[in-house]
Amino acid sequence: MRKLRPQEADVVLRLMNIADIPQNVDALQYMVFQFDFKDYNQFVIECPPGSIRFTNFLRAAVFCDNLGYLVEAGIVPEEPVLELFPIPWNKMEPVIQGMRHDLGWPDLFDLFERLGQRHKKWREAKYKRLKIVMPPPEAPKPAPRPPARPMPAQVSRSAVPARPAAPGRVGVPAPGAMAAAGVRPAEAQRPAPPRPAAGPPRPAVSPPRPAAGPPRPAAVAPRPAAAAPRPAAAAPRPAAATGTAPSPSRSTAPRPASKAAPVKAKKPALARTARSAARTSRPARSRAKARR
Repeated sequence: MRKLRPQEADVVLRLMNIADIPQNVDALQYMVFQFDFKDYNQFVIECPPGSIRFTNFLRAAVFCDNLGYLVEAGIVPEEPVLELFPIPWNKMEPVIQGMRHDLGWPDLFDLFERLGQRHKKWREAKYKRLKIVMPPPEAPKPAPRPPARPMPAQVSRSAVPARPAAPGRVGVPAPGAMAAAGVRPAEAQRPAPPRPAAGPPRPAVSPPRPAAGPPRPAAVAPRPAAAAPRPAAAAPRPAAATGTAPSPSRSTAPRPASKAAPVKAKKPALARTARSAARTSRPARSRAKARR
């Protein structure tokens, strides 16, 4: 291996720093140790775009494609790149070919493809120089069959012996003989007993209803006549003793009571005026007493 110039060594160190980023480390580890898809459709179904495994696939492909550009441009020598960085083109080729056909992008990751071809030639020459013999690829193992379970031995069963016929009664044939001949026994041939006669006939006409009850009493007795009229009012009180005589024009006799309805007789107006005058003229009363 030839020595690197300072500029080439600086580029190689920067590439190593980029490869040591945790995201790139996870992507390269997944592609080298875990990626085993052989079909693009199966890969897209199990690892849809946006998933972690799909992102790791794209990250590893883009990183190797950038390495191929630096090698073809002569910015960095080919040998240190192929010696220091993994180039998993053989594992990623079937999926990348399907991606090119699906996206209509025939030169997708073409620099990565050419770098993978260079890596294959360089590895074969190195193994030949170091006398390293690669083991042949293992053939895919067939799927294991489930273990066969032993079938239990079939045991033949003897026929069940027929039961002995029960001794029949005297004069009664065996049940099998009557059934074979198609004749019913005497008990079954007996006529059915007649049905009982119907009950007494119903009356044609319902009995007449009883006559109506006793007649209702006459109307209520009339009310008694009106009460007797009230007695006439009492005689008017005599006028109070005063110095003046009653006037002859006014009659002090009470009015006759009405026939229709007794009315309470009113006191004569003269008596009222005399009484009121007597109440108001106390000095005149005292003078009358003095005269007497």
